[in-house]
Amino acid sequence: MADFNPQERVKKMVNAIKAEATEKAEQIKDMAAQQFRIEKNKLLNQQKERIIEEYKKKIESYTIEKRIQRSSKINQSRLSKMQARFELIQRLKEEVRQKMTKLIQDQSVYKELLKNLIVQGMIKLLEPRIELTCLEQDVQLVKSILGECQEEFSQIIKRETTKDFKTTLSINQSQYLTEKSGKPILGGVVLSCANNRIVCSNTLDDRLELSLQEFLPDIRNGLFRK
Repeated sequence: MADFNPQERVKKMVNAIKAEATEKAEQIKDMAAQQFRIEKNKLLNQQKERIIEEYKKKIESYTIEKRIQRSSKINQSRLSKMQARFELIQRLKEEVRQKMTKLIQDQSVYKELLKNLIVQGMIKLLEPRIELTCLEQDVQLVKSILGECQEEFSQIIKRETTKDFKTTLSINQSQYLTEKSGKPILGGVVLSCANNRIVCSNTLDDRLELSLQEFLPDIRNGLFRK
């Protein structure tokens, strides 16, 4: 009992408590530091991912915008080329029209042309009665070739089919050709039958348009070589 020292015992207990408290404090500190590092890395990774995603979106947006701009330029270029082609073809068409206007001023040339147009229409329709509509100033010229047209048509049918087939032509003098698309019709005829239920237009304007459509690929290749 003489060796028992309460103060010393208390001191040891206090030191033990302090040591344990210090150890616990260090453990808490280490855990807090570790948790901080984890949260810090997590936050950094989130920020990195956000920045990467933003840049991906920016790059994608930039790429799309460039594609749109490129596509727009290509389309504008195509439209400009198409417009230039259209205008050039229209000028070519007008030049041909003017040349044809001069050509048919020769009555002998126009008479033969009219006869061919009428006979072609007759072959296409193959009807016993056909009415012709022409320009008012062409009535007398058309009248003068009705017999020739009927005779030539019958000969062609006989030669090609060995059959006799005749067509009677008449002229519509209650209505004449005037204009098309705001322009005076150059000439030619419109053939009709069955009370106008069947019509074959063989005007010079329609033939010009058909010829242009038929040779349009060749015209484009000739005028717009790549």
